[in-house]
Amino acid sequence: MSTSGNTASEGQATLVLLAVLCVLICLGVIALVVILKKKSVRRDTFLIAGLSDAGKTVLYTRLRYGKVVETRRSMVENEGRFPLSSDDEDSRGPMVHVVDLPGHEKLRFRFADFMPVTRGIAFVIDSTTVARNVRDVAEYLYDVLVNPHVQKLEIPILVVCNKKDMLLALNEEKIRSLLEAEIDRLRTTRAAAVESQDDDRNRADEFLGYENETFKFEHLPNPMSFVPCSLISEDNGDGIHAVKDFIQELAR
Repeated sequence: MSTSGNTASEGQATLVLLAVLCVLICLGVIALVVILKKKSVRRDTFLIAGLSDAGKTVLYTRLRYGKVVETRRSMVENEGRFPLSSDDEDSRGPMVHVVDLPGHEKLRFRFADFMPVTRGIAFVIDSTTVARNVRDVAEYLYDVLVNPHVQKLEIPILVVCNKKDMLLALNEEKIRSLLEAEIDRLRTTRAAAVESQDDDRNRADEFLGYENETFKFEHLPNPMSFVPCSLISEDNGDGIHAVKDFIQELAR
């Protein structure tokens, strides 16, 4: 009886040990998968965002093909992985992944899907219409800026002030001031909306800049810069070169 009892106890101990080993192996496999998944996320994407007709797709084609290509309003992304175009045919820029997002108001939210892998953002503005469309422009830019990935990863944003060569175009300093003033107003209304819902969880993420101070872009943790540009004019390359320099610097 004693021998039989010992054998049964040893069998139970073996089963328990095997069960513990199986659990440990499963946990190890899960941990390995999570680690590999995190390592496999490559932040190598550059987004082109902005309202419709701002010139986003023109920018995309100039980056990809080095020239202005006839475009039309699209309801889907233009996306590709390619070397940046160069004035020197024997020299090509680095291979980059660029996504041109649709500017339609019902599709703008798609930018959030790309944020975990985004390295930088070119936000294109029509310098001739920004004064009358400043609310829409500011709301879109605000949504980009309060995105958790933009804040956590401090994703750089280059605001491309397009159509600078046109008569009604505002300069980049005026556009910057208009957007700061409008975002300051948006900040107040959105903070009030959050408070009215008794939801403090997202209040910190929703609020841009410093409390009790007028909003300025330099208050943000992520780099913000503005560049004047005339994307449709192939003879004026300063703006497109600034965009390429922005991408190349981040793609290194």
